[in-house]
Amino acid sequence: MGDRSERIGEAERFVGEHYADVMRYCVRHAPAGLAEDAVQETFLRFVRARSRYREQGRARAYLITIARNVCTDMVRDRAMSWADLPEGLADGGGPEDADAGRDLAAALARLPRAQREVLELRYGQELTMGEVGRALGMSRFAAARAVTAALEALRADLGVRGTGQGGSR
Repeated sequence: MGDRSERIGEAERFVGEHYADVMRYCVRHAPAGLAEDAVQETFLRFVRARSRYREQGRARAYLITIARNVCTDMVRDRAMSWADLPEGLADGGGPEDADAGRDLAAALARLPRAQREVLELRYGQELTMGEVGRALGMSRFAAARAVTAALEALRADLGVRGTGQGGSR
C-alpha cells in the first residue's frame, strides 16, 4: 500500500509543479471556457503516455506539447478558431504603458496563428528553442527561424526597427 501512496504523492507533486504553466497555455489556446478541461485532459494524456515518456528533465516542455495537441483537438472538434491573446499585456504602468500594451496585443492578434503560437511558446512559456521545436514537431533551427520571422513580422506591424538580435536567445 505504501508504494501506491508514494505514487499518488509523486503525481500530486508533479501536477502541482506544472499546473500553472499548462493552465496559462490552455487559457490562451483552448476554446473559450474550456481551459480547465484542456488542462485536465493534458494531465490524463500524460499519465496514459507515461510509458513512452523518457525523463529528460523537461517535463514542462512535454506537457506543453500535449496541451498544444489537446487544444488543437478541442478547436477542431468544436470547429472554433483559437482565442486571441488577451488585450491586457501591460502590467499596470502609466497610460503610455497601457497604450503600448494594447498596441502589442493588437499586433499579436494580427499575426498568423502559427506565429502567435511560436512567440507564446518561446516567450510566454519560456521554452528553449529545442523545446519549442519539439512542441511544434520541427528542429531547433527551424524553431529559431520561426521565432525570428514572427518577431520580424511583429516589429514590422508595430513600425519598430529590428534590434539585430534574432529569436534564438
